[in-house]
Amino acid sequence: MYQNWIIPKINMQSTIKELLDALGCNLEADSVFDCIQNDPNYGNCNLSSKQVNEYAQRLALKASNAKAFLKKYEELKNRNTDNLSDVIVLFYKLVCDERKAKIPKPKVAPKPILGDNKHQITKEDLPQIKDKLLKAVDESKKLVMKSFEEKESRLQPTWYSSLDLPNWQKDHPAMSWDFPKDPVPIISSLAGIPIASQENILIDELLYIFYGVPGNYIVHQPVKDTYDARTFLISEDVDDALKQIVQQMLPLASNYSIVRRFIEHCNMWSGQVLHALVAAIEILLKDYYTMIAQLETEHMTGSLSLQKLWYFVLPTMHTMQVLAAIVTKIGKSELRGGAVLTVLHDKTNTLMGDARAQEISLFLTERACRPYLNVLDQWIHKGTIVDPFQEFMIEDNELINKEELPVDYSADYWEKRYCIQSDRVPKFLDKFTDIILRTGKYLNVISQCGKSISKTNTDEIKYSLREQNYGAIIQKAYAFASKSLLELLLKEYDLMGRLKSVKNYFLMSQGDFIVQFMDATDQELSKKIDDIIPSKLESLLGLCLRLSAASHDPYNEDMRVELLPYDLQFQMFKILSIETEEEEEYKHNKDCPPLTGIETFSFGMEVKWPVSLVLNHKAIACYQMIFRHLFYCKHVERLLCKVWLYNKVVKRFSEARLYADAFALRQRMLSCIQHLQYYMCVEVIEPSWCQLIQSLDKVHNVDEVLERHNDFLESCLGDCMLTNPQLLKAVTTLCLVCVQFCSFIQEMHKYFVDAELNSMLGSTYDNTEYSEEAGCGTTTSGSADSFSRSVSRYGLRFTAALLSVLAIIDRNARDNNTNKLLNISARLNFNTYYAKQLEKFCSDDKLLDCEKKTPSS
Repeated sequence: MYQNWIIPKINMQSTIKELLDALGCNLEADSVFDCIQNDPNYGNCNLSSKQVNEYAQRLALKASNAKAFLKKYEELKNRNTDNLSDVIVLFYKLVCDERKAKIPKPKVAPKPILGDNKHQITKEDLPQIKDKLLKAVDESKKLVMKSFEEKESRLQPTWYSSLDLPNWQKDHPAMSWDFPKDPVPIISSLAGIPIASQENILIDELLYIFYGVPGNYIVHQPVKDTYDARTFLISEDVDDALKQIVQQMLPLASNYSIVRRFIEHCNMWSGQVLHALVAAIEILLKDYYTMIAQLETEHMTGSLSLQKLWYFVLPTMHTMQVLAAIVTKIGKSELRGGAVLTVLHDKTNTLMGDARAQEISLFLTERACRPYLNVLDQWIHKGTIVDPFQEFMIEDNELINKEELPVDYSADYWEKRYCIQSDRVPKFLDKFTDIILRTGKYLNVISQCGKSISKTNTDEIKYSLREQNYGAIIQKAYAFASKSLLELLLKEYDLMGRLKSVKNYFLMSQGDFIVQFMDATDQELSKKIDDIIPSKLESLLGLCLRLSAASHDPYNEDMRVELLPYDLQFQMFKILSIETEEEEEYKHNKDCPPLTGIETFSFGMEVKWPVSLVLNHKAIACYQMIFRHLFYCKHVERLLCKVWLYNKVVKRFSEARLYADAFALRQRMLSCIQHLQYYMCVEVIEPSWCQLIQSLDKVHNVDEVLERHNDFLESCLGDCMLTNPQLLKAVTTLCLVCVQFCSFIQEMHKYFVDAELNSMLGSTYDNTEYSEEAGCGTTTSGSADSFSRSVSRYGLRFTAALLSVLAIIDRNARDNNTNKLLNISARLNFNTYYAKQLEKFCSDDKLLDCEKKTPSS
């Protein structure tokens, strides 16, 4: 632990003390020093300077004096204090843990148990239960309001909390253009006043009420909710006929009050869409105020009556009713961004028969859409999102720079960086959502490659009831972006050349390279994984790449050597068990005997951006699984060919007929493995590859490239018998029997020579060294009988494994109605007649008796 320490203990304590004094927290220097001593990750910080600066800025927000802490941090940074980044990160963790520990957990009241047999509810219990329910409702409302405040606080930048902004509506209620919150009593009486004079007074009152100013004879009533309709109280002394006319005009003031409350309720964090909507409503209210001013002028001349006033305000009442309905729906649902535009669009469509109301709603929708469509225009023409209030339909999840991301960034980029937020999609853009997402993603990739993007379309996107007006612009931008990125990948970054290079190495199309590599690494890969030197394998790989035809491949320098900590069967089972009951079983590597290099070896490839979008981490993993399967079969074939070399030595012996069974079994195994390789390489991979190349010539965008490539990998994995656990296990067992047989023949090679010497020298030569300890039998009988029994046993095991493979293939081909697996079944059926031996000879004794009566063939 202490080996990571670079600075002395005294300097470390002084640095900690300086930071603690600047931070102003309750941490003690000794406790921090103990945490550093017990932190195993101390001294291994791999964060960039930018990330460390971000941690320091976050710490400054929690410090009592942010400027003093940042000044001290810069001072230590300029002094080149060692391991400063580790100390800053550790301080951030400690301060966060301390703050979290101080937050009291909310007390949750115990849930009442109704219907409990121990306590029956009576009428006397009802008031108590009612009080508890009301209290629980109040607490739930507080929790809801708290969560809403927290949600709004997340939209605010960090510096907002440090600002001391006044609450104008609370501190200065008279600044509001709405009625006062406190009720105003009727302070005057109209008793005894003539009706004509009452009419003039009521006209004055109504003109004030229309402005949101309370009167003396018509007073407003307080509202419970922000968007409730406001009611008014009229003096009882007013004439009934006049009162009826006044009541008909009061809904105008009520709707105006709702609209004004909506405007004043929107703050600086409500978003650009609501700001634009409020600005459009203010334009309409300006005309409303002008109308009231004209009515005042008319009233001052004495030519305005209540009947004429009712005639003049009647059209405006309908307009204000439409405005109130729109803002009420938006305000009650607390909508923002695209959801607001959906409400406006639906309202515009529903007002199709009312030309005046539809014109107003269309005006509001067009004005409210402008900031949203400006963000959309930047996205589909430049691939950038400027959305400070998180209103746009596409959310950018990019948190750090591309250079600082892990190797699987490319796999996650296409699916996770940009995602659609369905609640922010306006209804009129719903059918273009997928195209809009792809267009911006294509342009963003082009910009990350260092290419400048110029806006080719000068048409401005404007809202319209006809989708063709903005749909054509979106389609045009999509065609340009998809064509540009596809040409960039295919021509400048040579995607097809990359794919061919992957095929040469991972799918073993470069035959001479594979043979040279297996010859060069045979001795090294036969060792246990802990004994292998990876640098030696890298050197051998580079040597084989230079000496084979792979030297002409422009991407051969990107090849790497990887030794995985698990074999292919465990890797496939772990993948196939995802989201199943067996997933927990494969979360950690099982305790298994040490693996050899052959079982863990795989190629790796370094792919750079933007080709890594197609050859991402997941795609390379699929190629590796196919390669490991082919590589292991090739290894088994090589072992069987070595056995053939041993058999050539035995053929010169006079008693060679004793080894005929071994010769025949070796040939059966070799033929079986070769048929497996031929099926996978020639009948599966090559046709699928040709189909992939043909389909890539017809694609129009990168998403189609990804789709075709994924289909190719899925097809190869499935037809190469890797995605079926039972079939993969059966094929692995079949190969394992072949490997064990090869090991047996290799161990018995020296006994072939001993047997020949024994036949030539007779009884003078002692061959008792050959025993069952060599792994070829269960008794210490003669070498010929013991060797024949072992070969027969391997023959039975191989036949059983082969029959198991054929049975699974036939069953899957019949269930899935596939023909490719039937091809390998037909190729392997030449061995099935040996399966009859399993039924005829149930034990080794019967087989040996048969061998004594009939010579081996």
